[in-house]
Amino acid sequence: MMPSHQSPEDFTITPPGSEGTPAPPAIGITPPQVLARDAAEGRRGAAWRLLHWIIEGNPQAFLAISSLDDDRLARHMLEFIALGTWAGKPFVVPASLRLPLARTQLRTLFLPGSGMDTLRAERVLLAGLHDRRAAVRENAAQTLGLMGRASAVAPLIETLRDPVITVQWQAAKALGQIGSEAAVPALLNMLHTADEQLAGQVSHALVQIGPAAVPALLKECDSPSPWIRWHCIRMLSEIHDYRALPTLVQALRDTNHSIAWLAARGLTRYGKWCIEPVLRLLILTETSPWLVETASYLLHDIYTRDQKFKPYLEPVVHSMHDVAYRIGTPNAARKALTRLTSDGLIATPS
Repeated sequence: MMPSHQSPEDFTITPPGSEGTPAPPAIGITPPQVLARDAAEGRRGAAWRLLHWIIEGNPQAFLAISSLDDDRLARHMLEFIALGTWAGKPFVVPASLRLPLARTQLRTLFLPGSGMDTLRAERVLLAGLHDRRAAVRENAAQTLGLMGRASAVAPLIETLRDPVITVQWQAAKALGQIGSEAAVPALLNMLHTADEQLAGQVSHALVQIGPAAVPALLKECDSPSPWIRWHCIRMLSEIHDYRALPTLVQALRDTNHSIAWLAARGLTRYGKWCIEPVLRLLILTETSPWLVETASYLLHDIYTRDQKFKPYLEPVVHSMHDVAYRIGTPNAARKALTRLTSDGLIATPS
């Protein structure tokens, strides 16, 4: 039996999974406004009841959160999302609050128009980036990305240097979601030391930023590092900006075979716009075995998709697979370019 001096709101319970874990007390009829105030004070009984009403979609619970002028409730909620504790203490919650979906629903309370005041939510999340617990920092970065506010860009750039890689990963993801050009230098710099998994997220973030990242990516394509060139060619292919077309065409002859093939596959998205620069490359550049493979693959893809180019480009592909390809390829490319120009089929992106 509960001691007389202890109220249900102070009900102390052990973490889930421990032997003899008691069931949470009944939901009760305490108004959400009272629950929100008590939960901000650190009362776990009030906290799980309030969270239950939120998951159930109770409008009074949302109103209670939005009207409470107290940062502590938001801090405790961020902690619960990250760690499952409240005010530093573990507690038992109903099964519905243990599901990943519940964490997602609670995270939306930080978003504009969804629950708490936007400035309060951002203030708490920015402070969360400096929490001593990595899981809190990670969740703060993730939620800031969902908020999408430009004011979070600088703190998130700083968080890219967090000692925990999962926090760095969420910071990179958040910067991509916000889409700020200001994050491009820091993300590219991070790429130089990132492992494969983190590099994938950094690359995805830069692709999300899109055309604003293109000038910096083009510069990095001259990097002596195959790792950097490979990622930059991949990102430029995905962004599909016509400013990248000359660089992607030149990459067909990259000394690293995987980069050259990546450029060839990326260029297939440009279709007929590739024809002139590729033919000029074949005319002016020594025809190496790797260039034969990548350029013939691309030209074959173009005339397979658009048959009107086949009479012009198929002879070039055949010449590249001839014994005397080093001599024959430039001549075949020059002839094809002349015919295409004469027939008005050369396409130049505006």
